[in-house]
Amino acid sequence: MREMEALAFFLAGLPLLFVANRLVLYLTTFEEDLVEEDDARALPWQQGDWPDRVRWAILLLLPVAMAVAASRFDLLQAMAVSLVVLALLVITATDMLRFRVPNAITYPGTVAALAAAVLMPDGNIGDAVLAALLGGGVFFVLAVITRGGIGLGDVKLAVLIGAALGLPIAYQALLYGVVAAAVVMGVLLVAGVVGRRQAVPYAPFLSLAAIVMLLAQGAAFAPL
Repeated sequence: MREMEALAFFLAGLPLLFVANRLVLYLTTFEEDLVEEDDARALPWQQGDWPDRVRWAILLLLPVAMAVAASRFDLLQAMAVSLVVLALLVITATDMLRFRVPNAITYPGTVAALAAAVLMPDGNIGDAVLAALLGGGVFFVLAVITRGGIGLGDVKLAVLIGAALGLPIAYQALLYGVVAAAVVMGVLLVAGVVGRRQAVPYAPFLSLAAIVMLLAQGAAFAPL
């Protein structure tokens, strides 16, 4: 039975993949967010044919993640988890391509996650609210300390991840995201791919770590 549900979710994820692609394109074509190829901020994957490849590589994870969700959660929970995964993948793509963590995703996503924690049968609104406040608070402090190295968009993303995953899963996801970011950025710096003063997207590390933890350990609204 779970195998059939996983297949159904995978197939449902294919058309949703194209919807997500259109959404990312819309969210990354605002004039003020465009990064020209000769811009000092431009990263290798933001130039030439790479943006299309990167966008599709990220979004192709959606139907796979939806199939995994269907294999691990009840039907209603799997649908909610799939929506969280969709939001996090869209954020991953927009930040990778345009240094943008859209409020249009983080704000309604946080509200929806908290509502799910209230309405879902096994939801834990206490854990969701506490994780959202702690995640947002810690990342706000980091944003102040790093003087923009971590942006307010990352703070809002931490709130969303906290609201969706709850404690202690959100804490673990954010920690793994920070560690992964440090390692990858260090490698890119040593390899000469990025410069010391060059901005590097941070949200993808947090989002992808959150997706892994969500599918592996559950959410505040869908505990495993």
